[in-house]
Amino acid sequence: MEITKITKSKARQREIISYIANNDVELDDLLDLQKELNQLMNENTIEKQKTYWTKTFDRIVKKKKWAEITIREFADLRNAGLTCYAIAEHFKVSKAVVFNYTQRNKKEYYQIFDMNEYQKNKGVYRKFIK
Repeated sequence: MEITKITKSKARQREIISYIANNDVELDDLLDLQKELNQLMNENTIEKQKTYWTKTFDRIVKKKKWAEITIREFADLRNAGLTCYAIAEHFKVSKAVVFNYTQRNKKEYYQIFDMNEYQKNKGVYRKFIK
């Protein structure tokens, strides 16, 4: 979703909220508007998440392919709060490939990976997207 589409989506969200708040809305219409509002909010959240992921990947691994990343870079992605699913999706590999990578490099990975930092950064990300 591009910036103008996000902006239009936000404008539509405000319009729906204003309409609900300022009008006596029938239940069926209210439910439809709430459904649309939730869908718009979810779309925006997903786009913000993708933007966060992209910036994090660009900062840590630049334009590298899956086969080129080091265990240090992988752990840094995880420490930044990215899930294994997000990493797999970015590199267009399966989650099993990511899991096997951690298992093959288990000793070094767990020396670098910090669950507390991961949880903290995952929490910061959640605050960021709200």
